[in-house]
Amino acid sequence: MQTSETAPRRTGPRWITAALLLGLFTTTFPSTILTIAVQPIAADLDSLPSTVVWVTTAPLLAAAVTTPLFGRLGDIHGHRRVYLAGIVVAMVFALGSALAWDATSLIAARTLSQVGAAATVPTAVALLFRASPPGQRVRASARIGATTSGAAVIGVVVGGPLVDLIGWRAIFVGQVALCAVALVLSLLVTPRDPRERTRAPLDVPGALALAVATLALTLGVNRMAVWGWSPVPVACLVVAPIAVWVLVRVERRASSPLLPLRVLGSRNVRVVTGASVLVGAGYMGNFVVTPLFLQGVLGLTAAVTSLVTVPRALSILLASPTAGRAGMRFGERRVALVAGTALTLVLGSMAVGAWASSLVAVGIAIALSGYASGYLNPALLSAQGSAVDERDVGLAASLQQTGFQVGAVVGIGLFTALAGDATTAGPYSLVFLLTAGCALAATLVLLRMQDPRTAAAERPALPDRIPDDVEA
Repeated sequence: MQTSETAPRRTGPRWITAALLLGLFTTTFPSTILTIAVQPIAADLDSLPSTVVWVTTAPLLAAAVTTPLFGRLGDIHGHRRVYLAGIVVAMVFALGSALAWDATSLIAARTLSQVGAAATVPTAVALLFRASPPGQRVRASARIGATTSGAAVIGVVVGGPLVDLIGWRAIFVGQVALCAVALVLSLLVTPRDPRERTRAPLDVPGALALAVATLALTLGVNRMAVWGWSPVPVACLVVAPIAVWVLVRVERRASSPLLPLRVLGSRNVRVVTGASVLVGAGYMGNFVVTPLFLQGVLGLTAAVTSLVTVPRALSILLASPTAGRAGMRFGERRVALVAGTALTLVLGSMAVGAWASSLVAVGIAIALSGYASGYLNPALLSAQGSAVDERDVGLAASLQQTGFQVGAVVGIGLFTALAGDATTAGPYSLVFLLTAGCALAATLVLLRMQDPRTAAAERPALPDRIPDDVEA
């Protein structure tokens, strides 16, 4: 007999979904606004734009480092608890961002706020998957993609006028208010965590080793593209493989490893995570370089550039309903392969349009790239969640998200450096072609993905830890 403490809430799945998606929205929308507010922030805080740009770069690095930790914490201590704690942290440090007195305090507060936001992503995915039948998880994944894309649209459309009329601090005041609403709604409608959770200690040494490896790799590649062979990126790239070696050694000896073999032993987990790195590099690299091309080569103003790039995010919203139905009907593997192929062709066509300096061709490719991404990412996230036991969904989702984030950091740094300050079409056409190459490589990797339903039925029973007789 269930007690009132452990009985699930009698809340409809629609309310649960709405609460969780609102939480994701509130922790996502400031990112795109900040990309167009660097100059006003620098002027207000008497700083340099090159310093203030870390308001976007540092939080991205923090999310890449901490997301796997929060996914595992959710698996161990309950996803609802970690999700709610993430919203609280994001809200508190959003207030700190609004009250920042200089660039350093703003970067620190914004980074800590994004750490809280990172806790909401894998836990919200796990909670949504729990509320959805296994066959409908791709629909939940599509809704997550539509929500984050909607946040990006609002950031681009509303951000400029909001900063001009009220000031950049209004971004964070609004985030505090929305976080408060999301927190109250989530407390009321999300079901409590079941008592039958994984009773295992957190693998702190493994978490530290993974954090160092992720940070060293992403920061090293990102800064290498900007600073060249300077001491910081070189040191990071030296530390990264050492940290990976330490991680393997630690995980071999941990009684409850952060990365259990039962998760890493899944072919789909490895394939989807690897493909997500490539998709993040190609898609986000293209996302950031495109405005540089539109302004540097075609001479568009910032306002017109925003209007031209908005369809990329809007098309993800339009793809959401049909992406969910397609995944349920044809399976995640087939949808991912078709969408990956489509993304490759679209980014390739953008390279041709850039070479011809055709705004029409580039504009069409921008919209179609969002539509392809709107099919690809939900299929990857759903396949990742279906590749593991229910107890590991948070970790699996976090690995997919981290893969995308790592790829994004690498791609943004690399491709913006390759484009440089070019004012001719040639360098941008080459960069767009390279982003298409990333999408093609991701599609080729996905050829090794099994159908999630078949993979779940044939999932082998593996131990939690790496056997001692397996060499690192």
